[in-house]
Amino acid sequence: MSTASSKGTVITSSDSGGQTNATEAVIIAALVRAKPGKEEELACRLHVLVEASRLDRGVITYDLHHSLEDPALWFLYERYQSQEHLNKHLENTVLRSFLADSATLLDGQADIRKFRMASERP
Repeated sequence: MSTASSKGTVITSSDSGGQTNATEAVIIAALVRAKPGKEEELACRLHVLVEASRLDRGVITYDLHHSLEDPALWFLYERYQSQEHLNKHLENTVLRSFLADSATLLDGQADIRKFRMASERP
């Protein structure tokens, strides 16, 4: 899912409103909701996206979570070694295909937020 809305808008470090050190880990949190009747199709597409994204260089974590309370709601947690790795991930062909089709799959826009790690494990 990375840094794109359902309209295909890509957020980079220069337009995200914050500074990101090129060597600092970058975290993406994305919430997406399926359009009514598209729940199963979105689930399949998200699983394919996760498997393809985990193969990208610099991806530390790319996990998909499904709401226990809302069958249409999904959460993606992504962690990249750096902004450079995130930028490279945005070129992933499976991601590009997902983004191109997102308007037909998602109810509204994806809620995508970019973070930096505030507490590392020792």
